[in-house]
Amino acid sequence: MARILILDDDRVFRRTLDRAFSSRGYEVWSAGCPEEAIKLASQIEFHCALIDMRMPGMNGLDVIKELKEIRPSIKNIILTGHASIEDAVRTIKLGGYHYLTKPCNMEEIDRVINEALKNSPSIVEEGQAEYHGIVGRSSGIRRVVELIELIKDMDLPVLICGESGTGKELVARAIHKASKRKDKPFIAINCASLKPELLENELFGHIKGAFTGAMENKEGLVSMANEGTLFIDEMGDMNLVVQASLLRFIETGTFRPLGSTREQRVNTRIVAAINRDIEEEVQKKRFREDLYYRLNVYRINIPPLRERREDIEMLARHFMARLSELRGTSVRLSDGATGRLLTYDWPGNVRELFHLLERVCVLRRDATTITRAHIEDALGSTTARPLSSVSPLKESEKRHILTMLKLHRWNITQTARALGIDRRTLQRKMKQYGLRRD
Repeated sequence: MARILILDDDRVFRRTLDRAFSSRGYEVWSAGCPEEAIKLASQIEFHCALIDMRMPGMNGLDVIKELKEIRPSIKNIILTGHASIEDAVRTIKLGGYHYLTKPCNMEEIDRVINEALKNSPSIVEEGQAEYHGIVGRSSGIRRVVELIELIKDMDLPVLICGESGTGKELVARAIHKASKRKDKPFIAINCASLKPELLENELFGHIKGAFTGAMENKEGLVSMANEGTLFIDEMGDMNLVVQASLLRFIETGTFRPLGSTREQRVNTRIVAAINRDIEEEVQKKRFREDLYYRLNVYRINIPPLRERREDIEMLARHFMARLSELRGTSVRLSDGATGRLLTYDWPGNVRELFHLLERVCVLRRDATTITRAHIEDALGSTTARPLSSVSPLKESEKRHILTMLKLHRWNITQTARALGIDRRTLQRKMKQYGLRRD
């Protein structure tokens, strides 16, 4: 049963919400001041919080900060009688789920809460951690999912930042699939795959006779994605001239095909991605500052795989299930194989993990179990570095042991087996590194 926290200094409004949501089957707690709400949240795991923006003492945004520290997965919804774009943007940047303006009817609040709870990581069943193809339950991935839920139906552009292989296009597709545009086109283009002089033509199209060889009209991707989403990958490879044209389109919703004097208007949402440090690109004048500020309002940072190691086993098993289906026979990972995957640094991120498992399944076509030795052989053929080469040996061992303990819920026997050591050795290392369950 979902648990809802209501924070509002208006006693009558608070009681109205309490009764309404209790009658809908929710467990409801209410508080008349921020301090009381924060105290309740420290004692109870709430799935959703309705928070009044303006109250004596702390405001709603201050409360969101506090609640996110206590309960990272809580979906915070701001209610305010004094709406402003600035407050809405600040709510989003602080991790708020939604922003509603009073007076709002119960149907509207109920709809937003249902959407918030539908994909809440804290109420999915144990073992279920997939959201429109995004697999994982680490805090970093949960934050990504929360942001998608927050911005999915907003028409403003989105900027996705992350290293190569982290799944930027997967996140872009998830935004589209979760949005009201889901039944309309999703079109992707990679700036790095085209010569700079061809990119503008691909985006905006041209009319017959626009240049030598233009024998007929060509529709651009911006137009083809009308009512849907256009995903522009590797934005760092887009030249400044095309960046200016894209900025104009984002700001006005209009564009001119090459050679045309007529404006065309479409309703296309832009989702852009970059695998470079975009702030550095702006500083070095390789990326337009005005376009950066236009894109950076809604930004999703995808953490690299090495920073969300608790997702590695889940991803590996997800990929193995897919590969088993493709080859028509079931194949599984041994505990030793899983343990080896967890000690690798994955410079190629999730993409590298999939390709490594794919390679193992091809090379070991007759194997029903992938062993640690199989993984070692496959890793030996890669150019990626092991974890121990980028951090001190003992620190990497401590981190690996802690990860395995968490994965096996601190079961000493199961963890020792997965690590390939005996119980006594594991207990000695836990004492050496000060690892104990809180």
